[in-house]
This record gives sequence, structure tokens and C-alpha cells, in this order.
Amino acid sequence: MRKLQREYFAVCTAVGLHPREIEFRGKHLAIVCEEGRVFCPSTPSDWRTMRNLRASAKRLGR
Repeated sequence: MRKLQREYFAVCTAVGLHPREIEFRGKHLAIVCEEGRVFCPSTPSDWRTMRNLRASAKRLGR
């Protein structure tokens, strides 16, 4: 698992989700959690990547 993927898992667990695996979907990744899926880019091309992921994970955790 790459460093970025470990960071994605860490963000999901910090928000309260329970990640199980990562699905590769072309240019994006789907982090499969018990609560659902969180989609994120496969490369950190933007400084907002982690903020967007955190916001999506929080929305899923509601």
C-alpha cells in the first residue's frame, strides 16, 4: 500500500469510519468502508485533496 493510501485510511478512521479495502477505479480510488464508499483521487495533485476527502468522509459518517 502506498503512502497516500495509508493517509486516506488514516483520515477515514480519524473521522470515525471503518475502512476495509481500496478499489481502483481508473483515475480515482474508492475506499470501501462498512458505512459505504468514499471516492478520492489516485494522485495528490491538489492541496485540497485531504480536505475534500475529510469532508466526504464526515458526510458519509452522519
